[in-house]
Amino acid sequence: MEYVFGTHSVTDEELLKTKGDHHTNLSNSCEVVREYPDCVITDSFRVLRRMKSSEDAEGNCYDWYIIDRHNRIIDRTKPIKENLDVLMASMLEE
Repeated sequence: MEYVFGTHSVTDEELLKTKGDHHTNLSNSCEVVREYPDCVITDSFRVLRRMKSSEDAEGNCYDWYIIDRHNRIIDRTKPIKENLDVLMASMLEE
């Protein structure tokens, strides 16, 4: 599932667009965690309402939500921890 956060160009409300092989049914407080090689991104937010849903010719399902209380945390300690683990292992071998 893909999650894209943004702002409505007319109303200035905060939006979330989801894209996947099935429709979403988000409500209340939600948290999305995405892991990458160099970081972990956690988005927390509250869903106010679903704006619309659609599908494209390739079978992708899209849902747009109006959200608020969006908070993003980017944890960049993953590669640092991996480097420390390698360093500690090499020190123990000596």
